[in-house]
Amino acid sequence: MLEVRDLHAYYGKSHILRGVDFRVDDGEIVSLLGRNGVGRSTTIKAIMGDVDRTGSVVFKGRELIGLKPHQIARGGLGYVPENRDIFPQLTVRENLILGMKSTKPGGRWSMQDMFDLFPRLHERAETPGGVLSGGEQQMLTICRTLMGDPDLIMIDEPTEGSRRRWSNWWPTCSSALPRVGCRSCCRAEADDRAAHLQTSVRDGAWSHRLRRQRR
Repeated sequence: MLEVRDLHAYYGKSHILRGVDFRVDDGEIVSLLGRNGVGRSTTIKAIMGDVDRTGSVVFKGRELIGLKPHQIARGGLGYVPENRDIFPQLTVRENLILGMKSTKPGGRWSMQDMFDLFPRLHERAETPGGVLSGGEQQMLTICRTLMGDPDLIMIDEPTEGSRRRWSNWWPTCSSALPRVGCRSCCRAEADDRAAHLQTSVRDGAWSHRLRRQRR
């Protein structure tokens, strides 16, 4: 589904990524693990076209290098940024509406699906996003991305701000994705312990090259 080959990324004159190669197959969760500063977030930003990059990024048979971020997003690739980027003055409900790429009916996710997935968001539906806790904002950002009907979702630092609740809501979210056609997930995570939590939930179905897990 997603294949990255010889990916290089730059911030101005700084050469950050040097020849990254990996792939995400249909039906997989792939975790990019590493300490701060190794380029996990930059890898995802480079795939989305948010930084200067060279190499090859092929998603569903289409080359993404040269495309703009909004074109990549409309092609079915979802991105949950580390800093969340919610609209703090808008309510939870309004933030979710902004995640929709089309107002036409027939999307795989509905507003009610989001509230069923994370009941806490339903309770806070009319609350401004800026007053939510870190974990609630993370749930909101993930759901806003899902409202755009991605085929693959990339999550940067998914446990940020929600360490204590991680084992409760991530298994629920990851198991729900394939039921509505979001077939794969790539997540960048600094804490290796979070990956081991996922392993325990999924009966240890991990290989060791990229912490690869088959649903």
